[in-house]
Amino acid sequence: MMRSSQEHRRGNAVRQIVGALLFVLVAAGAAGAEDLSGIPGAFVDVGIGAAQMGMGGAVAASVEGPGSIYWNPAGLAGASEPMGAVVDYADVMGLVPYTAATGLYRLGDRNTIGAGVLYSGDDVLSEMTLLVAGARTFSPPPWDRDRRIRAGATVKTRWASFGNNESTEGQVTGSALGFGLDAGVTVPVPGDATVGLVWRDIVSSLNWDSSAAGSYGESVPGDILLGLAVRPRENVILEVDLDAGLHETSRDLIAAGTEIRLFRVAAIRGGYRWELSPGELEEFSIGAGANVTAGRTDIALDLAYLWGFLDNTLRLSLGFRM
Repeated sequence: MMRSSQEHRRGNAVRQIVGALLFVLVAAGAAGAEDLSGIPGAFVDVGIGAAQMGMGGAVAASVEGPGSIYWNPAGLAGASEPMGAVVDYADVMGLVPYTAATGLYRLGDRNTIGAGVLYSGDDVLSEMTLLVAGARTFSPPPWDRDRRIRAGATVKTRWASFGNNESTEGQVTGSALGFGLDAGVTVPVPGDATVGLVWRDIVSSLNWDSSAAGSYGESVPGDILLGLAVRPRENVILEVDLDAGLHETSRDLIAAGTEIRLFRVAAIRGGYRWELSPGELEEFSIGAGANVTAGRTDIALDLAYLWGFLDNTLRLSLGFRM
């Protein structure tokens, strides 16, 4: 009877793993039906969050908390506090301001929901993305009874507007409306390591309405992230991610990053991203963070400085956990 019970638990764990992985592949067949513009200029990925970008964006397997809604929705389920929120700001190349706000709320021990908004640009071209996400914690796998499998998904609604600045007669104006779907999992593996898998824009659609070109549709090119995070010590994270673009114009990137926690109140970070094939993208990053407690609220301030492909960029994040 004991052996039968153990086999039953193992069978359930295997089914949960398979189900979590399939969660990433849902609706994949529809991805091929979308037409791509070939130029991913709209809603380009510049990364959100000072803590994550301080590690060069290598966080697919280790990210937790509100920022997970952007990087890997499975990480929402790893939040240790019932509620949390983060506000981010970056001025890319001194030209394009990016502002983001994300939050999460835990529903019991296994389920977490999250929401967020990303806004960038000005009257020439502005873009806004609304995000709603859900994540669930599954039972531990047979090879690691102390850590759990997590899976999540993010639904995105995108809106854009251009040509609203003062100009001469004949100004081209327009707007766009669309959606996207991300999904991801994190799975513990032997060696105190974690594997993260994220498929961004499994399906996406963006419908433009231009005063010059009329109405037309395209998609935001998707990509797949595969990350491996290890913790050689309790206060140290090392991660390497592969970001594989799914369109001929997309870049294949490698990102590597590290975070070292100091006395549970501070952190230092470093990262590096580069393009696999010969190209222009090579980016370095450093970052730091500090935590303070005010009553029942933990307040975190994170900074990151990036130089390379997108010129020198300072990123700031202010987070709250309750």
